[in-house]
Amino acid sequence: MAAPMRVFSRKGITWHCRRAAHQQSKAKYVAHTQRYCTSTSETESKSTDSVATPGTFKQDFFRATENDPTNQTLKHEGQFYSIPLEQVKSILPVGTSTKWQRLIQPFQEASIMVRRPALEVINYLKQADYTNPPVKYALYGKKGSGKTMSLSHIIHYCHSQGWLIVHLPDASQMNYKFKFDYIDNYSYKDSTPYECMYDQPVYAAEWLAHFKQRNHKFLSEITTTEAYIWSKRETTEKGEPLLDVVNQGLKRPKNSCDAIGVILKELEHHSMSGKNRILFAVKTVNGLFAPLTNIRKPGGYVIPVAELTLNMHFKNFLRGNWTNGAMVMTVDSQNTRNQPNHDFKPLHLLQKEGFEFLDPFVPIFVDNYNEKEMESCIEFYRHKRWIENDTVVTEDGRKQLKFLTENSPGLLTMMSPTM
Repeated sequence: MAAPMRVFSRKGITWHCRRAAHQQSKAKYVAHTQRYCTSTSETESKSTDSVATPGTFKQDFFRATENDPTNQTLKHEGQFYSIPLEQVKSILPVGTSTKWQRLIQPFQEASIMVRRPALEVINYLKQADYTNPPVKYALYGKKGSGKTMSLSHIIHYCHSQGWLIVHLPDASQMNYKFKFDYIDNYSYKDSTPYECMYDQPVYAAEWLAHFKQRNHKFLSEITTTEAYIWSKRETTEKGEPLLDVVNQGLKRPKNSCDAIGVILKELEHHSMSGKNRILFAVKTVNGLFAPLTNIRKPGGYVIPVAELTLNMHFKNFLRGNWTNGAMVMTVDSQNTRNQPNHDFKPLHLLQKEGFEFLDPFVPIFVDNYNEKEMESCIEFYRHKRWIENDTVVTEDGRKQLKFLTENSPGLLTMMSPTM
């Protein structure tokens, strides 16, 4: 039997040829990453003897001398600090940059660069008046500029200060990732039913698991202000720990969305006591104001985002009818559907509804790397052998790398091992 002929079209090779090229590139990336996972201390020491960096920088100028976000200042700007690997899952279990997560294993280190936008928000949090409703801070910038990592830096600061953290890892995931995760909302008896609304039990159960892992010590201390009936046999009485509500949602995924609504409602009441400060962190907050989901019911009906009960609960919490806390969010076009991506500014991504809903808020611009940050990141990657080609770290190689990446943190991470 003759071998299949490679077919060409006016626009280029067909899908199966492009797929083969993609698999070949992916295999090269995987092999490159595996070499770092098996690297020894000898390779690490060898990196210190490679081509010298242009200029008069000392060897570890990219290392911050302070790993506690509370004590970091502008003098640490552009330097990397490390989070102990055993604490990563408790501090940042979800919601971090995918590229950053993939580099933890080969680097054997969880490092975050200290950047001005995160330091600015942290400084605001230190000086805020928490007797008033929470201030909203919106991080915005170009795709791959480091908004998610700045948000992670702020979350780490709040964790170190003993804040209770309500983290929505990606608001747009509810709209498109869980395509078959929906059921009609049904609340038992005295609970308020939401007609024409849809629950997402799988996503809600995952969120509850991460919320419990991060805030377990608080959930045992906070008690409910009223009774909640889940079924004929299951009830959460007034004065019971909020942990019982979380466990109810985990044991009965059918009740997980309602459990999240109860938790957010109880946290609003708890904030008035002033005992625990609350951080509401949201990645891609404009996903809450998108028009449609990716969920199509039998018959062709596409569920609007406004008909998701989780969307309703989180937007109610986002209104800020509580005190003793803050809201930090990112506005991003990378993971959204049916939204304009020609501009990264909040007004274009949030549209009129979202912009008026969040108003007033403090916009924080996250730009690409400046010269100091770019040099620091290149030197960090060279130290970790993520950049293996010695010609890249020469003066001419650095100029080409900066030109090709436009000083974008995301592009620098992707292109460094391929040069």
